[in-house]
Amino acid sequence: MGACCTKDYMYGGYTTYDKDDRDSNGDDGEEVRRGDDGATVRLRGSSTFTSMFTQRGRKGINQDAMTVWEDFSGEKDLIFCGVFDGHGPSGHRVARHARDVLPTKLSKSIKKKLCQPENGVVSEACVEPDNNGGKQRNRLVSKWEAALEESFKEVDQELSLDSSIDCFCSGTTAVTIIKQGEHLVVANVGDSRAVLCTRGDKHQHIPIQLTVDHKPNIPCEAERIKNLQGRIIAEKEDPDIFRVWVPDGDYPGLAMSRSVGDFCLKDYGLISTPQVSYRKLTRKDEFIVLATDGIWDVLTNNQVINIVASVRNRSMAAKLVVKLAVREWKRRFPGSMIDDCAVICLFFKNPPLLTKSMTSVGRRNVRSHPELAVSRSCRSMGVDRKRGEREEEVEGGSMKRECSKEEQKGVQGLTRADSLTRATGFTKTLSHNQRMKKFNHEVEAR
Repeated sequence: MGACCTKDYMYGGYTTYDKDDRDSNGDDGEEVRRGDDGATVRLRGSSTFTSMFTQRGRKGINQDAMTVWEDFSGEKDLIFCGVFDGHGPSGHRVARHARDVLPTKLSKSIKKKLCQPENGVVSEACVEPDNNGGKQRNRLVSKWEAALEESFKEVDQELSLDSSIDCFCSGTTAVTIIKQGEHLVVANVGDSRAVLCTRGDKHQHIPIQLTVDHKPNIPCEAERIKNLQGRIIAEKEDPDIFRVWVPDGDYPGLAMSRSVGDFCLKDYGLISTPQVSYRKLTRKDEFIVLATDGIWDVLTNNQVINIVASVRNRSMAAKLVVKLAVREWKRRFPGSMIDDCAVICLFFKNPPLLTKSMTSVGRRNVRSHPELAVSRSCRSMGVDRKRGEREEEVEGGSMKRECSKEEQKGVQGLTRADSLTRATGFTKTLSHNQRMKKFNHEVEAR
């Protein structure tokens, strides 16, 4: 992530690099391990229902991490997915620690709760309406939710006692899901995001954001932080980015209100408690995308689901999202550093019969894939360019709003060069702009 913390307190800007950095350079290879109870643990690569990809930005070591557990907790139809975005000097180590430890603790917690004797039915207070308005959340799902909250707390407490990882001004986000059949539980800490793709009445793709970006300026988050003497201030250089600071110091400047780690702020309103939600999946639901803010900072929810939906070979979906996000970073901010990106796509339905597996195509160079050229167009990215509006579905209802000027730059035609361009980068920017014009004509011709 890099930009979430503005001050590397007591570290002098020095970051220790791990030797295990194999998944940080956009490698197409696979990395699969054997987890608890026979689960298949995937750190890179793709499977029948999943696509995952991460790429290091231009800020140093890749601080993003991700994992997929199939046959989670020993159950054939149960899957766990998680994406983690580290920040601070040891953010990469915190993110990888959470990636490796959280699923194990969660699996043990679920088993423990399932073995507990039932004392009657679940109380009305513990059952919230699902997305269809009915109280269909069963006991199993309630146990998953309790296990998630417990596991996040344990990981945070364990890190506070681990002297091998300095988490004073380092931490990580975490967006995780558990899916079994039609049941989907999402737990989120920080500003990584989960977005579900569903079909509308006219069979159009509609994004539904299942998580809330935990920013310090959200009223309920700000109230908690201020009540505990934490300070929320935006710097002059970034007036739109609110950050959390200790009461009497110029650090750490964390751009989120919840995280795992970051113990310098835990006494001042920062918490690691996840926001947990439930959704009962329907036939209209197609897939879910988990990604770090390196994606969401430059692509809208609507763009991302249309990119994924347009891919011929679903094993390439996550990679295409990352590649298009990186290209948008370069177009929008030619003089700045690109953020790390990590994406997991979980598909709910069987793949088309002609789709090849990742083992047959995943290791080739991107240029050899025809689906890359198709996905670069991404149709119109789900945006009505004439009206400058987009309709975005959120959990619990729909919302139609005007695109901001910044969003319009990003989606209206990747043809606009930045209005302010540095002289040294003018030639490169102009050449890129010409390529984008040709690309835009291809998009409009579709």
